[in-house]
Formats: sequence, structure tokens, C-alpha cells
Amino acid sequence: MADLFDFETLERLRTLSPRAAYDSVKDALYRRGPTTSTDFLDAYEELVDEGILTWEQIEEFGGD
Repeated sequence: MADLFDFETLERLRTLSPRAAYDSVKDALYRRGPTTSTDFLDAYEELVDEGILTWEQIEEFGGD
């Protein structure tokens, strides 16, 4: 998978609460324009790989 986030963005996301990081990424994806579920999956996979979010958190926040 290609890295979607640059180092500075990842570091900024690390400083946020898990909910704020999730919302920040979701909002950024919507602002880009037409977005598919694959776009969201790729973004959240990278956040999980980086240790910023867990899949449990993503499922919890996505259910709101």
C-alpha cells in the first residue's frame, strides 16, 4: 500500500485523541471530492499500521 500521509501529518495525527484523528482523516477525505470505500480503507489501514488507531476504534467511531 502506498503511503497516503506525509511524516508531518502522521505526527500531527499522533497528537490528537483517537476520535479527533479519525474525524480529521474522514473530513479530509470528504474534502478531496468523490471518495470510495477503498479510499477510507486505505487511509484507516495506514493509521492502524502506524499505531495511531486500532480497528476496534475505527469500528466504534464509524458506527456513530
